[in-house]
Amino acid sequence: MKYTNAVIKPLPREYFPAEFDITNWNVVKKELDKLQLEQPDSAASLIGFLEKVSEFYNILYEEMAWRYIKMTRFADNEEYEKNYNEFFAGIVSKVKPYSFQLNRKFYDSPWRRELKEEEYGLLNRIIANEIELFREENIPLQIKEREMANKYGAIFSKITINYKGEEKTLSQLAVHLQDPDRQVREEVWRLRNEAMLAKRDEFNRLFDEMKTIRCQIAANTGFANYRDYMHQAKGRFSYTPHQLLEFHRSVEQVVIPFLRELTEERRQILKLDCVRPWDTAVDLDGKILKPFQTIQEFTDKAIEILHDLDPVYGNRLEMMKNSDFLDLENRKGKAPGGYNYPLAETGAPFIFMNAVGLHRNVVTLLHESGHAMHTFATNHIKLSPYKDTPSEVAELASMAMEFLTMDHWDKYYPDEADLLKAKRDQLKSAVGFLPWAMIIDALQHWIYLNPDHSVEERETHFEELMERFATGVNWDGLEKFRKITWLYQLHVFEVPFYYIEYAISQLGALAVYRNYRKLGKEKALAAYEKFLTLGYSRPVDELYRAAGIKFDFSARYLQELVDFVRKELERYQ
Repeated sequence: MKYTNAVIKPLPREYFPAEFDITNWNVVKKELDKLQLEQPDSAASLIGFLEKVSEFYNILYEEMAWRYIKMTRFADNEEYEKNYNEFFAGIVSKVKPYSFQLNRKFYDSPWRRELKEEEYGLLNRIIANEIELFREENIPLQIKEREMANKYGAIFSKITINYKGEEKTLSQLAVHLQDPDRQVREEVWRLRNEAMLAKRDEFNRLFDEMKTIRCQIAANTGFANYRDYMHQAKGRFSYTPHQLLEFHRSVEQVVIPFLRELTEERRQILKLDCVRPWDTAVDLDGKILKPFQTIQEFTDKAIEILHDLDPVYGNRLEMMKNSDFLDLENRKGKAPGGYNYPLAETGAPFIFMNAVGLHRNVVTLLHESGHAMHTFATNHIKLSPYKDTPSEVAELASMAMEFLTMDHWDKYYPDEADLLKAKRDQLKSAVGFLPWAMIIDALQHWIYLNPDHSVEERETHFEELMERFATGVNWDGLEKFRKITWLYQLHVFEVPFYYIEYAISQLGALAVYRNYRKLGKEKALAAYEKFLTLGYSRPVDELYRAAGIKFDFSARYLQELVDFVRKELERYQ
């Protein structure tokens, strides 16, 4: 492979000088006031106005990005945290009221109606939606809701358990659910769930307070329920809540029988009378994949994989490496987790993660690389709303990259047995995720369509959903734990109705991979690249079609994808 020494260079500005100081509120306010006074006198100048506003946001959010990146890379440095918080409070938060007014200028302009529907129809809809949902009386409610949402993490993070003489968090204990010793797994599973059960009332009180606020927000905006309000607030223009209910039914009808087969296979391989909740995470062959030893090896092999897929992709990741836009290793003083952070003005992203030599690190890096290629591919887009892709779009880019690179995972797994195992795990986890996504989404539909329910009624309905989407795991005698399992899902508390997007994207990723197998690499990649370059300039369903796949929740379509996965698993035996 030919390596490049190229580095990433920021994109040139069109409207603001290089010396424009985004960190000085007086300077920023002066520019915002000037923007508010502008009077576009044609459809073209209206778009020019939006491009100028977008460039301002690019400068603003890149500054915030770098402060966030430094804060997470060096979490033990209080100065970086202080810098981030000061910029957010002193600049970003002060810009927010202007954002509504600038959107309003576009919305009220008579020239808006002169814009070509094919090119700017979605832009019209995005901005109009934000304007039409805005209610000043909701601002304090939304602030209060955010404050309460943060309490969930505070409660969860403080739950600790004494295990073998050491104090462990729930997350630290979770790794033992993969222990080959079944007694260890059961003991840990029960300890974790007893601890959650002890916090049941506190979690439920918090949730009910948040539910009341959310229902008030919806009522203030003229909606009959919070579900329908959130559907519109999320800009879900391409599908309805009822289509999501169809998605639930399709998974129940098609995916559940397939997963029950896999559960039975698990039971037989592990030689169990029945599969219990603590048996679902343990590896079937007991072998732990070890794809790399050093971060240098980890990075270079990912570059090679992307280069083999498409030399442009490999060169981009290598440029990120050369520019210090990658921070991949786990180390002391570094924040947990991982992300791909788009740098709006530079036109490239930063990838952050905590690799420790496990297979999931490989999948994470390739996943984030999909996001990264999306960022590079949208450099030509000048309008912020068309670069700010919704999750159904952003996650398709990343999840599809996981599958598109699978044929090249031999860089990490030269041993064929290891390679086949990694591929099987990838396919099984993709399908295995769907029932839980349906349960969490369906629960929220029911909660906000029946807002006056009691805690007991909520738990009963959740148990019914667990039964509806049961995959063959035996919960006998564990009912008191089963009914509180939803408390583990932070999305229900912190980001309501944000979860189904992962399931939608997972279907799309499987469909992209099917095209890769059926139509060949060249055609599948051409469609994928076309999808990437469009950003959010087209509705979600059109973007999926651009990627060469359907935007379809029907049982028939899911059956096609499940049948495909079944055949692929047979190939990888």
